[in-house]
Amino acid sequence: MSKNSLLLIDPNFKAEASVNCHLLLKITNDSFSYAVVSKDSEEINLIFDKQGSDAVEKDLKTAFETDPYLSLNYSAVKVTVHTSNFIFVPDEWFDAENLSVYSKYLGSEGKIYAKHNEELGFNTLFSLDNLVEQQLTEKAIVYPQSAPLLAVSSHLADHALLIDFTSSSFNVLYLKDKKVHFQNHYQSETAEEFNYFLLLLIEQLALNETIPVYLQGIINEDDDYYNCLLKYFNQLYFFFPTEKQNSELLADMPKHYFSGLLALDLCE
Repeated sequence: MSKNSLLLIDPNFKAEASVNCHLLLKITNDSFSYAVVSKDSEEINLIFDKQGSDAVEKDLKTAFETDPYLSLNYSAVKVTVHTSNFIFVPDEWFDAENLSVYSKYLGSEGKIYAKHNEELGFNTLFSLDNLVEQQLTEKAIVYPQSAPLLAVSSHLADHALLIDFTSSSFNVLYLKDKKVHFQNHYQSETAEEFNYFLLLLIEQLALNETIPVYLQGIINEDDDYYNCLLKYFNQLYFFFPTEKQNSELLADMPKHYFSGLLALDLCE
C-alpha cells in the first residue's frame, strides 16, 4: 500500500443510505483515509486510503471537490487531524472558559479546539493548519491525532506501547499503570530512521523487551519495520478494530491497516 491509493466500495451501498452512516476521516501529515460505516448494521460500506502524499492539504482539497462520497449527507462526520500544535492539560489545570490563555503554548493564533478525555482525566488542546481547516464542513467533529489511540487505550495492557504507522511516519502512545505517559508523532522515511527514533524512545521511556507492543496501520509481519521492532521487543501484536464492524471489503486485507481509522468511531 505504500505510496498508493486504495478504494474499496460495497456494491450494494447506495448514496441515499448515507443518512444512517458515519463518515470517519483520518488526516495525517503524509496520508489521508476515510471510511463510511452504517450505524444500523455496523457494516463498513467504503474504505479509501491514500499513502505517501507530499501535499496532503492539496490532495484533500481535490478530494473534497471531486469525490462524491465526501459530499453525501451523513448522520455524523468525525475527523482526526495531525497537527504539531497540541498540548495535554490535566482536568485540575484546565480553564474551559478561557481557551485563549493556551495559545502561547500551541504556537498558533488560530482557533483552539479542546477535547476532554474523562476516563484519563485530561484535555487535549490543539489548533489546525488553515488549509486543512477550510476543507472541513461545519458538521465535522474534529479530534486531535491522539484521539483514536486514546480511544482504544482501555483495550491495551496496563503497561503498553501502541504504534500507528503510515507509509512514512508513525504515531506512538505509551501507557504505564493505565495512564498516558507519552504521545507523539515522528516522520520516518526508512527503517534506519525508525530504528533511531525507536532507540530514543526506549532510552527516554526506559522500555524493556517484555513490554507488549501493539501495531496498527501500514506495517506487515517480517517487513523492515517489524524486524526492527523484533530486535528490541519480544511481544508484538497486530491491533485489530475493537468494534464489531462487519465488512466483506476487508476480507482480503490486513485488518490492522485500518484500526486507527475505525477507532475514530469510538471517540465521543
